[in-house]
Amino acid sequence: MDLIDILRGEGTGITKAGNTQVEYELQIYQHWLTVGNDQAVPGLKEIHGWIRPVFGKDKEMLTLEMNDESMLKFSFTDRNGSITANGEIASVA
Repeated sequence: MDLIDILRGEGTGITKAGNTQVEYELQIYQHWLTVGNDQAVPGLKEIHGWIRPVFGKDKEMLTLEMNDESMLKFSFTDRNGSITANGEIASVA
């Protein structure tokens, strides 16, 4: 697994109840799969990091809208702001 990108900035945390201005840092990791004659091909990406302040309800599915208007579905793993992402970063456009 390789670290391929780090995203930092300010954005908007979105819940069913409303929006919260947040800061974030996301580390994007690339898994690799071996196929055929030891050829490595990209596998799943994994996103770890933090978003602060913590908002929303426990185990609620939340959305981060970043400054470039891309979005990430996530949930908090603790009350310190650590997150686990549920899929890829999606472009709004």
